[in-house]
Amino acid sequence: MAVVDNRSVPELFGDALNQFSKLMRNEFALAKAELSIKAGETMRAVALLIAAGFFIIPTIVLLLMALAAWIVELGLSASLAHLIAGVVGLAITAILAAIGAMQLKSNSLVPDRTIDQLQRDVAAAKEHV
Repeated sequence: MAVVDNRSVPELFGDALNQFSKLMRNEFALAKAELSIKAGETMRAVALLIAAGFFIIPTIVLLLMALAAWIVELGLSASLAHLIAGVVGLAITAILAAIGAMQLKSNSLVPDRTIDQLQRDVAAAKEHV
């Protein structure tokens, strides 16, 4: 048994446009929420990097001073010992910077789920119009 819809074509088209408009508003709200979550995750990652920077700086300075003192005790000149300690410090800095950059890259701000859903919605709308 088929259901008969007695609405006119303009009414049906108007309803379809209203539903599509509502769907788009919902999708934009979803995109806004997803971007907000991703921005929060990025801010947390940046805050952790800043906190690590504050705590690591004095620790690294002390360790590099101890390394230079130990190298001097081994018999090398003070200037060469400080150069070696500086290179070690530079290597540590590069490692920390690479880790921080990888964390920021892994948390892309692109709302992938929302874009996928919008593409599916547009495809579905094209099928029905």
